[in-house]
Amino acid sequence: MKSAFLKRVFALLLCFALISICGCADNGGGLIADAELSASGYNLGDYMGDYTVTDVEGNSYTFSELLKTKKAIVLNFWFINCGPCKMEFPYLQTAYDVYSDDVAVIAINPVGDKANKIQKYAEQNELTIPMVAGDMAWQTAFDLRGYPTTVVIDRYGSVAFMHMGAVTEDGVFEKIFDFFTADGYKQTTINNIGDIK
Repeated sequence: MKSAFLKRVFALLLCFALISICGCADNGGGLIADAELSASGYNLGDYMGDYTVTDVEGNSYTFSELLKTKKAIVLNFWFINCGPCKMEFPYLQTAYDVYSDDVAVIAINPVGDKANKIQKYAEQNELTIPMVAGDMAWQTAFDLRGYPTTVVIDRYGSVAFMHMGAVTEDGVFEKIFDFFTADGYKQTTINNIGDIK
């Protein structure tokens, strides 16, 4: 009797595990619903909360919806008076122009710069990347210690890559985007840009 009960429990757990794995594989099912950003502390390999952000032009982006059509979400954390951020943006913009069908790029300003100033900054620097006036909860959620910081959320909803510091070389963002959009991509975490083959 006890053995039959344990077999049923094991079979049930196996079914839940398979449903969970299959749900993650097709559209960001690994994202955590109803997550509170302020309570989060994201590290490599963690599943991301399913957040909605609104850019300075009034467009809203929900992560789970993005992952239904995109193979990755790239969050770029920056602020207006950040010199390295300004140096990096042309390289990120170039990659965004090429990969926007497969990669959602969102530039989040977590330090309190006002939306109208962010919009003006984007216009002056010819940026078409969605720009979000975020708040300090983003800084806390990723323990941001420097800017810019780039975070990739893969197609499974996992925090797969984090890089602090400006990327100012041709082709680096393209290499990152290629890796995460490849047809044969398997869920993984990347510690350094140099580890991307």
